[in-house]
Amino acid sequence: MRAPRSFSLLILALATGLSSWWGCEALENGMMPPATPTPTAAVKVSGDGQTATVGQQLADPLVVQINDQFGNAMSAITVNFSVTGGDGSVSPASGMTDASGQVSTDWVLGTGAGAQEVTATVANSSVSTAFAATGEADAPTGLAEVSGNNQRAPRSATLPDPVTVRVVDQFGNGVSGIDVAFEVTSGGGSIDPAMATTDAAGEANTVWTLGSTIGQQTIDAVLTAPDDTIQFTAEALDFFITSIAPDTIAEGLSATITGEGFDDATPANNMVTIDGVPAVVTAATQTELTVTVPAFDCKPARDVDVLVTLAGQTTNTVSHPLEPAAFLNLAVGEQQIIQDPNSFCLQFAPSALGDEYIIGVGSAAETPNAVLSFSLTAETGATLPVAPPVPLPVRRVATSSRPLPDPETLERWNARLKAEAALREWEERHLLGSGRAIRQSVTPAAAVVPSVGDTITFRVPDADGPDFCQFAEITTVVRVVGQAGVFVTDTANPTTDSLTLAELQAYSDTFDVNLYDVDTTYLGTPSDLDTNQRVFVVLTVEVNKFSAVAGFAFSGDLFDRAFCAASDSGEIFYGHVPDPNNEAGPGARSKANVLAQMASLIAHEFAHVIQQSRRVVINPGAGMSRWEAEGQATLMEEVVGHDVLGNTPGQNYGSAVARGAPGGTQWYDAAFRQLARYFGHLPSGGKAANAPEDCTLFGADGVVTGCEFFQFYGASYAFQRFVADQFGPSYPGGEAALHRDWVSANPTLNGVANIEALLGVSFDSVFSRWAAMLYADDRTAGLDPSIAMLSWDMLDIFSSFASDDFRLIPVDRSFVAFSDTRGVRGGSTAYTRLSAAAARPALALRARDAADDILSMGPRPQFWVVRLQ
Repeated sequence: MRAPRSFSLLILALATGLSSWWGCEALENGMMPPATPTPTAAVKVSGDGQTATVGQQLADPLVVQINDQFGNAMSAITVNFSVTGGDGSVSPASGMTDASGQVSTDWVLGTGAGAQEVTATVANSSVSTAFAATGEADAPTGLAEVSGNNQRAPRSATLPDPVTVRVVDQFGNGVSGIDVAFEVTSGGGSIDPAMATTDAAGEANTVWTLGSTIGQQTIDAVLTAPDDTIQFTAEALDFFITSIAPDTIAEGLSATITGEGFDDATPANNMVTIDGVPAVVTAATQTELTVTVPAFDCKPARDVDVLVTLAGQTTNTVSHPLEPAAFLNLAVGEQQIIQDPNSFCLQFAPSALGDEYIIGVGSAAETPNAVLSFSLTAETGATLPVAPPVPLPVRRVATSSRPLPDPETLERWNARLKAEAALREWEERHLLGSGRAIRQSVTPAAAVVPSVGDTITFRVPDADGPDFCQFAEITTVVRVVGQAGVFVTDTANPTTDSLTLAELQAYSDTFDVNLYDVDTTYLGTPSDLDTNQRVFVVLTVEVNKFSAVAGFAFSGDLFDRAFCAASDSGEIFYGHVPDPNNEAGPGARSKANVLAQMASLIAHEFAHVIQQSRRVVINPGAGMSRWEAEGQATLMEEVVGHDVLGNTPGQNYGSAVARGAPGGTQWYDAAFRQLARYFGHLPSGGKAANAPEDCTLFGADGVVTGCEFFQFYGASYAFQRFVADQFGPSYPGGEAALHRDWVSANPTLNGVANIEALLGVSFDSVFSRWAAMLYADDRTAGLDPSIAMLSWDMLDIFSSFASDDFRLIPVDRSFVAFSDTRGVRGGSTAYTRLSAAAARPALALRARDAADDILSMGPRPQFWVVRLQ
């Protein structure tokens, strides 16, 4: 009977309203429509964890139940079964869940004893569960030989290795709990035990002591059920070794071999080998040989095989401990330097405690374009009995941080270094090199000291061009006349935010009181070609026009204009000026930045004026090498800074002074940032690969490296500060006299030759000590002062930088076998940190060429180690 139309409309309205309620009001009240059931869990019902004989079916089937997200069992779901551990099988491999949500399969175990596994997985899903079972070995079927056959030993001696067999089932599984009998079958002797029960691996063993019969002897291993026998053979010797003394033999020393059957008539007939290398027999009786232990090629302490051969017969082989002629023996903080490549080997004795070393392979040759290729190879050896771990003491690590200089200052520092390095390189080739030291040939007439307001013409060298003797002529006005300097400004300088008379006077006073006095005390007085007994400080926008220059001194000013057209025949510093609107073109320069750099910049460049004039005019000879000249000039920034700030050398100042004291950013921070370039820091960010070994103390013109080409500034500064710290206190007249003599004592020498003549010691040893200092300084208590930077706390300073990009980061290695092939440029060092936190084996570490041959002496290779813990 059909419902009336009105009733149908009512039902439709109710249905529509219910739908609307689910769609709107139900959602507003946090309710959701019912979700579709989906398989979410596979639950093991039964059959898990059974044990059976391998290859047999388990007693109980595997039953799994599939549930939905609400925990309800789901029917009609396909489940796949697969063997995921062992080589057994399941049947069926797939099935569909019944009304209770369950499905089952039977499992036949694989033939391998031990853990096996089957996984049940819902089809087209990640829902799964795994069943485990254990396979037990089948009944024994026979014996298998494991070890101990064909040994050789003196008659009546106990063989060094036990005789071992395994009882196996039909699949080769070891069967435990089975008795195996051992019996002597020829030659006499004895076994212990005569009966042994197999262990969990199915193995049984016995110790065999030979009888007195010479030659072949035998024993049998016998299994009774089933019946199976394996025979073992040994050779009893009347020509044998019984013992070796001392308990540990050493390379190059005597050892005594005791035994029987040796040739006492002709000792050399007894051919003794130790680890396969012949040993010299120095004395012999029928029962004793005295030998000299051979030397090995950088091998660690270890157990070696000793064997004697006579008339075609050989003795038993005896394993015995051997150690090298000497082990590395350093106190914490001590360095060892090895300079003979034939001896580039470090022998570390086994240790029960942790320790740490920093190792360097360097090249002291003043040839930055050459790379010394080498391999650093480690071999491990003997170990000590395991001892409870003793953690290494925590090394001091500084974590202070310091403010960064403003971006413009950093940019100008980088620009200045690039430009000045190019200028020094041009001077070396064109003015100061061998045979080119032609000093000013015309002595000018006596001149009066300039007066304030005087107009003077200067020629500014072209610092951007290929020829620095090209110039731009400018007109200047004398603004300040001090006791040591004359400050003049270009009439064409920008007028916006220009330097005031008070500011110029302040810097003139600093020059008179601090800069001139300190630089001349340390380096000597400059020449006075223009006879005014002063240095001109020429501040001109022409310097701003150069793309990357803040200021410079030019050795061409010490030559006749016939030789260099830009010469102003005097002692001159050219500096930039404020140009906030970038009227010069290559970049705006703020007044604050110009003033911040001026004092340290003049201190640096005035040092060059002294160096150049003393070697060109006063004591004509060869110019200083660029790397030593720039390092010394950078050191003068530090020393003048000390004078301004009231600091002194040798105080081991940390980052608070080096990078954070008032004015410290200008005086000191730049030098350490330059040293970070040598460690691989790139101004653009990040770290150069293979630094510092691909960088160089000596600078590298025309050589492609991963480092900034001007990175030698900081390295040379650090080297000269280290030399001053180490040699200055004992040098007649102190470190100031040392640096004066560095400039003037040997005017025909430069670079490494100049340093060796100055110090009277090999450069190589100083170089290796300096290289060690760069990493080891202040890193451990008790550091040898000869490898310390006495003026600065290097660890604290470089820990204050925000990134490892600024720090010297060695390659990390532990006391395991390794071989690293690397390269090191002349004037640098490749660093490796070798450490162990607890007990470690003996280790031999050698430095060779890529073919494992002795390194050539040409690159002046260095090999050194410092113990840090």
